[in-house]
Amino acid sequence: MTARRTGSRAGFTLMEVLIAAVMLAVGCIAILSCMMQCQRMMLASKRFESAQLVLQLGEMAHPIPDPSQVTTSGEDIMNDELLNVRETPAEDLVRELEMELPRTELEQLKDYTFERTVDETDDEILQWNGGIYSIRSTVRWGGSNYGAKREELNVIKLWRKKP
Repeated sequence: MTARRTGSRAGFTLMEVLIAAVMLAVGCIAILSCMMQCQRMMLASKRFESAQLVLQLGEMAHPIPDPSQVTTSGEDIMNDELLNVRETPAEDLVRELEMELPRTELEQLKDYTFERTVDETDDEILQWNGGIYSIRSTVRWGGSNYGAKREELNVIKLWRKKP
């Protein structure tokens, strides 16, 4: 007896299955890499949001004084206690302001610090620009883990001491 052929084949060849598996794997890898990138961006956004909060806390705890309150001038302004704020942990700022923050939020601010300094400027430039100083508020975070990079956010404001 002879076997009859039906003329149409049933199923997929091995090569078709392998090509489909490779295409599926490439698609899965692309999706996973996008998800990892999205997670990194969300974490960076969260850190930056915390840095903005610390900047606001620092400015509330140590506002930039009115020029009439600052009695020093010239080179001494760069060391003035009202304008310059030493590096202060965020938890200390919260305590100074007597704020009640949830424990989870306080833990997020653990490695953050606030600092404000007057940038050095020589007298010739001060005469030329009319006595305008630049005040740099800096928030630093990170670096507590071994090998972690310390990041910072700088905000520069102009402040004028009238002669």
